[in-house]
Amino acid sequence: MENLFLVCIVPPISIAEDINEIRTYISDKFNVHESLKRPAHITLYPPVKLSAYNAEKSFFKALTDASFHQPFTQVLRNFNSFPEHTFYIDVEQNEGLILLEKQITKALQPLKLIEKKEKFNPHLTLAFRDVKPPVFKQISAEFKDRKFKREFLVSSFSVYRHMDKRWQPFKEFSFKDADTKPKALSLFG
Repeated sequence: MENLFLVCIVPPISIAEDINEIRTYISDKFNVHESLKRPAHITLYPPVKLSAYNAEKSFFKALTDASFHQPFTQVLRNFNSFPEHTFYIDVEQNEGLILLEKQITKALQPLKLIEKKEKFNPHLTLAFRDVKPPVFKQISAEFKDRKFKREFLVSSFSVYRHMDKRWQPFKEFSFKDADTKPKALSLFG
């Protein structure tokens, strides 16, 4: 059986509720619904299809190896877009976020799950896919002067699995102290 997995950061419930309120408002007012099929999240690694038990085992082992990380504060601030198709909340880049994404990418690289990974551009999607250019302009105009700011402590990342046409929580990786990470064995250590 083939499973589709997404590696991401999910904000705390109180912030996710604020984001979902904005997404629902946009959906109702502009008749765009695609983003409501996903949890409010920051993608760390694009969705990947795994069809074999061993592939899933290797995937989750690699993510366990990538979970040795220090907690960090993540700021979400204001609105932005990828012109003509995606409207989102800006995710401020910081050392913790960049390092986490690099660790996950490096850990998964040997598995060759994706051809070429896009440049990391963290964002929290509010509307995409079913947004047509005229509607995109209306959404952008409505939000151009609005402010939004939330911050939260990131001490884990999540894996969601696509089931029943929706992304469902599947596994959470709490950060572990980097000093406790097992060292590679060496003949000359």
